[in-house]
Amino acid sequence: QLAAIIDSSDDAIVSKNLDGIITSWNQAASRIFGYAKEEIVGRSILQLIPVPLHPEEDEIRRRLREGERIEHYETKRQRKDGEIIDVSLTISPIRNDAHEVVGTSKIARDISGRKSMETLVIQADKLATMGRMAATIAHEVNNPLASVLNLIFLARTNNGTPEAVEYLFTAETEIGRVSHIARQTLGYYRDLGAPVELCLQDLIEEILKVYKSRIMSRDITIDREFGVCKPIKASKGELVQVFSNVIANAIDSMASGGSLSIKTQRISGDPESLKILFQDQGSGISPAHLERVFEPFFTTKGNLGTGIGLWVAKQLVEKRGGTITLTSTNGLQKPGTCVTISLPLIEVPISLIDAIGAKIEVPILQVFA
Repeated sequence: QLAAIIDSSDDAIVSKNLDGIITSWNQAASRIFGYAKEEIVGRSILQLIPVPLHPEEDEIRRRLREGERIEHYETKRQRKDGEIIDVSLTISPIRNDAHEVVGTSKIARDISGRKSMETLVIQADKLATMGRMAATIAHEVNNPLASVLNLIFLARTNNGTPEAVEYLFTAETEIGRVSHIARQTLGYYRDLGAPVELCLQDLIEEILKVYKSRIMSRDITIDREFGVCKPIKASKGELVQVFSNVIANAIDSMASGGSLSIKTQRISGDPESLKILFQDQGSGISPAHLERVFEPFFTTKGNLGTGIGLWVAKQLVEKRGGTITLTSTNGLQKPGTCVTISLPLIEVPISLIDAIGAKIEVPILQVFA
């Protein structure tokens, strides 16, 4: 009955003596390794082990002589036709009546299918990562490119006036930002520029100038209330990305016009921090979607959105020790969205952010830098 059970097993069950000579061989072993019982019994177990892995057999024998059992040991073995397969081994010592180790039994399971599936999963994950990176590039590069088109249009319609020259200068700056994003994303260089003192009011006005044609074409009014004049020390490029993404979303949500209110104010009880509020009168976001707005690749814009903007903004804000939150209503008499960004006035070192437990997730566009 025991012999019948062994022969009906789906796993190869093989026994050998302490010299590594095979003494028994079941039907599953023939199916997995390709050798008939008559061909392999009496021959060395090394017949099944690829030459580069022969030294591992000596280590297995040593451990078995000491009475140790080896479970679920994943390695490779060689079939009769030369094919290398992945196997999981469970190896146990065989003892005589005096409890002396006189041989070993091996149960070998072919796990080649599982290993192939794991490889496919890894490849799929790599492809997904590449897709996410491509989507990030497309989103982050598309914003300044759209700005350049708008600025060139404004310059072309201003007949060489000083204002047109200013538009072209801003367009040149935006093209430089495209180059910066592309090089940073593809890993050609790491941005080691030191943080600089910035006036948020001037920075926001620069960004609004970039979106001027879109704002005008949608009949959107901008209400400004800059209550903080103290400079903030930060990376200008990162804040441009953050504010551009928020403002672009607000414009997209107001297809039929409306008002965008932008305020800066001190945070009560914290003189070293401030907050920036962006309040639009757009279509708003449904309660079912609010919890997901900062997830990568989640978008409520259909084919018009990539779901990258707010995710990137969140990573950049949290990277420098700040927070970003969003509240919204839709389907009511006064729909709209308010994005609140809180930032420290000084640059917070990364080590300090780690120390206070802030969650830092570097966005895809910087992973390869």
